[in-house]
Amino acid sequence: MLLLVKTLVGIAFQLAFFSALMFVPICSFDWAEAFVWLQVYAFIAIVSGIYLVVSRPGAVEARMRAGRDAQTQADRLALSLMVASMMVPIIAAALDVFSWQLLPPLGAVVQSVGMAIFLVGFALVISAMMHNEFAAPTVHIQQGEAHVLADGDIYAYLRHPMYTGFLLFTAGTTLWLASYAATVLAVVMLVASTIYRIGVEEATLRAELPGYSDYTQRVKTRFLPFIF
Repeated sequence: MLLLVKTLVGIAFQLAFFSALMFVPICSFDWAEAFVWLQVYAFIAIVSGIYLVVSRPGAVEARMRAGRDAQTQADRLALSLMVASMMVPIIAAALDVFSWQLLPPLGAVVQSVGMAIFLVGFALVISAMMHNEFAAPTVHIQQGEAHVLADGDIYAYLRHPMYTGFLLFTAGTTLWLASYAATVLAVVMLVASTIYRIGVEEATLRAELPGYSDYTQRVKTRFLPFIF
């Protein structure tokens, strides 16, 4: 029960956080697309959160294990860059839609595609959590939890599926919010910051997690299929 309460509180915090990113820059709540996105996110986050707590509590607990004491300076920087890469494009989308208008407006079809991309990204993140109970926010080997290599299911195709999910999640969100410029920014920022984070993360995993080096030989794709 405590884990469920923590999960629901975390979701409430996320909703408040995303609401601030969307509405504070424009000093208004008059943005229908933002409200629709928040409602969709609230529904899928609550449903998936309850499901994970019931079926994969270890995966939920992993996301709550910060491991800051074991986190290196390089990983602190990498994590900060990734978080900024998810925040800044959403802020930019709000400013672009209501002030900048840097590129032509999006049509309803493109926005719908954006929502679909966002949902696929969210599903990838959940799938990564389901199949890796050691996917903590920080890069560290979880000795106390008998950390082992996750190499099945989605991890048999992508070494870092959660990062692929973050990219689709953010780019899909900015498309739904009707900003081409913010979507380009999201892709550029997240690809750059993720490549850097993967370099930091894999250096640790190769050195400290048994079997990881062999795993990288079997699964070549890190997070961008056919590219990287």
